[in-house]
Amino acid sequence: MAKNANEALVVAVDHGSLEGVKAALKAGAEVDFYQPENVRLPPCTPLFIACDKGPVDIVRLLLRKGASLVKRGVGGLSPLHSAADAGRTEIVDLLVQHGATLDVRDAFKNTPLMTACANNHVDTVRRLIELGARPDLTDGYKAQRLGIPDGNFDRCDESIKLIQEAIESKLLRCCNPKCGKPGYRKTLKLCAQCKLTRYCSRDCQIQHWSVGHKKCCGHDVYSADATDLALTVGWFRRLKRVFEQ
Repeated sequence: MAKNANEALVVAVDHGSLEGVKAALKAGAEVDFYQPENVRLPPCTPLFIACDKGPVDIVRLLLRKGASLVKRGVGGLSPLHSAADAGRTEIVDLLVQHGATLDVRDAFKNTPLMTACANNHVDTVRRLIELGARPDLTDGYKAQRLGIPDGNFDRCDESIKLIQEAIESKLLRCCNPKCGKPGYRKTLKLCAQCKLTRYCSRDCQIQHWSVGHKKCCGHDVYSADATDLALTVGWFRRLKRVFEQ
């Protein structure tokens, strides 16, 4: 029964059915059930799928039921990467409000900000910067391909312009989404444990910890090995062949 409920949950999330998700969870589905690889979906959780496909009400329900923000999909992609890749700004905002780490990296060192930029999701890029994402983390695969580090780019101009402006301002923002106060790097204090989030005050750090950072802190550092990278490349190649048939 639990297996059927888990499968029903994945199908409902994949089809954007809020009522289906509610029914599956009521039937005993695991909110963090890890979907095995199939033709349509990579290995991932229901939250990861919902962040890609929406609607936001399903994401909100899964979070309320305790869905993990740190469980990764193929390639080390986090739910925040999934939402940023799809340009779902409202979902990005919701995840961050629940404590998702803004500068989490995937297996190729891409942050959610650079993932959104690669797809020219301007509103999502703008919102991530407003929420405190670092614009200067440009050593990942997508940032390199876009030419952001050296300024040699010829696409996604509007999104890249936002990132360039943020870099040139030399300002970062407090990672407490209730604050977002801009400040220079030396005036913002890093979280001593994860060293991925910054705060303008002790009060902001405490508030962010209480709303969800405590669930992510220390769990967002990702180091992909050769096996994981091979699985990632292999899955995307298989997916490409499916669409080419």
